[in-house]
Amino acid sequence: MSPRSAVIRRTLAAAFAGVGVAVVLGPVAPAQAIPACRAGYQCTYTYYSSNTYETVVGGRTLFCDGTSDTFGATSRWLRFTTAQCNDPF
Repeated sequence: MSPRSAVIRRTLAAAFAGVGVAVVLGPVAPAQAIPACRAGYQCTYTYYSSNTYETVVGGRTLFCDGTSDTFGATSRWLRFTTAQCNDPF
């Protein structure tokens, strides 16, 4: 086998391997935006370890008075909840 045909063979093998990986993994879903907290609401972001949403790994709460509390880590599995703030007037 000539050196040129060896290079062509390796190039084709790499190309087909890349196509095989793309076929196995399938299309990649677009990233979901993290919801914004609207004015006048208390918002809680709870992050989980997997798509079973059983084990909490972190979270963040944005309180009505403008303060926040954060713990743990973030992940791709997020639950977002809101509660309307009471009007003090």
